Amino acid sequence: MNRSLRVLLALSLVSGCTFNWDSSGIRDVKVANRPAAEIAAGGEPAPPPSAPTADAATNAGSSSNVDSSTNTDSDANSDSGGWWIFGKKKDDKLEEEKTNLIRIAILPVAWRGDSGGQPCDLCSPPVEMKPTSEHSARLAAGFIYEAIARHPRFLFPTPETVDQAMRATADHSQRAAASSLAASGRADYVVVVALIELRQRVGPDDHPEKAAGVAMFASLVDPKSGKVVWSDTFDQDESGRGMVLGTYDTVMNDRPVRWSTAEGYSEQAVDELIDDLVDELD
Repeated sequence: MNRSLRVLLALSLVSGCTFNWDSSGIRDVKVANRPAAEIAAGGEPAPPPSAPTADAATNAGSSSNVDSSTNTDSDANSDSGGWWIFGKKKDDKLEEEKTNLIRIAILPVAWRGDSGGQPCDLCSPPVEMKPTSEHSARLAAGFIYEAIARHPRFLFPTPETVDQAMRATADHSQRAAASSLAASGRADYVVVVALIELRQRVGPDDHPEKAAGVAMFASLVDPKSGKVVWSDTFDQDESGRGMVLGTYDTVMNDRPVRWSTAEGYSEQAVDELIDDLVDELD
């Protein structure tokens, strides 16, 4: 993508996480307005006891490899990408929560375009993807990170770490990357998502002739055994959701609803799929 046309995506999360994305991928990750590298970098001294941040002493890594000086997984010392941990923990539940952290790697969203794409060799059953774009797939990946970040108990490698594992495989194989992440102790599970179809809205956003639609597949896979723990497919148009939002806005705000593009509606698809995935792990 031309640098002058670079698109900035800055998503404010419940956890205080923001990031930018463009043709090079997800970058400039910040948590509580601090660069993720500062938080996860090995060897950085812990904040002084006098620094009064709410629950500052409660962010922790996994039970097996916790570096008490940094409150991060000690594997981050050997990996520039580090780890992300979302969800604040209370002191009286710290030890219990440390043992309950789940390592999840979010693989790049699979897509197919006229000039290439990302195959989904971990999709089971196999899915047939209609032409979309890398731009749309990266946007969906951003929505996935945002959705998972709303839930505590998850420890996951940064997008840079996952991308590095993907680049090291033949043909950007999801299966090979998942095995590599599991072997290095970075993934108990991997999240696999395929962008099957984007059905574009027809007409203006206030009174479209046809609402946008999205078809998206997601699954949770054990990378060591290859077993599919959970899978589901979202395939809906915005029609029903638009009617509900339109009624609410008309009654409460006296304004018409604005209907999404297909890319924008993919956020709804991601939210529903990730909520179901999290329920499976609870």
